[in-house]
Amino acid sequence: MLTQNIRQNLQIVVQIASKYHEQLGAEKLIEMFENHKSYEGLFYFLGSIVNFSQDPEVHFKYIQAATRTGQIKEVERICRESKCYDAERVKNFLKEAKLNDQLPLIIVCDRHNMVHDLVLYLYRNQLQKYIEVFVQKVNAARLPIVVGALLDVDCSEDAIKQLIINTRGKFDIDELVEEVEKRNRLKLLNHWLESRIQDGATDSATHNAMAKIYIDSNNNPERFLKENPYYDSKIVGNT
Repeated sequence: MLTQNIRQNLQIVVQIASKYHEQLGAEKLIEMFENHKSYEGLFYFLGSIVNFSQDPEVHFKYIQAATRTGQIKEVERICRESKCYDAERVKNFLKEAKLNDQLPLIIVCDRHNMVHDLVLYLYRNQLQKYIEVFVQKVNAARLPIVVGALLDVDCSEDAIKQLIINTRGKFDIDELVEEVEKRNRLKLLNHWLESRIQDGATDSATHNAMAKIYIDSNNNPERFLKENPYYDSKIVGNT
């Protein structure tokens, strides 16, 4: 039916495939649609079964078909909701697809702890605006890992500082300090930490980091250590 008149027969073929997929086998039906290069048919067929299937191949092929037919919102949904796809395989496919919207890739990498790899890919492909989207609109808690990855690719300190300032969501300051400190770039946080203190921040993470900067730069640390009641002497003492 597809060979004779794909436009006229596609709807009925999709209906038959959806109704009898258990008897015919999803794998063979996927192969049939692919052999006829009918990604639209594949999208509608798999769309009728994907929410009830735990087959990783069904979920992956649905993501492929949705991508190739421009159904990006559906790609986002399945990347966000599905527990069945192979994350590494989907990540690689989305990279190769070079979508105008990188949100599906961001969702996959965030859900499956591939943030460092995500940042390297976005930065090296001049897609920095999606790094901002990630930490400002998707998951601010990932900012420390993002900053660490940006330092690894020699991103400018000014750009990193601006990213930190513009991220309003919650993230672990201790984790951020750890990421920059293990790369010997703690001073990068100097002005941001000072601004937090001026705004009244009393958390020990902020004051611990500030104490370490004063000690490292030999900027009158004795006064800070003597007068500041908020830092943790056990942590700072190990500097």
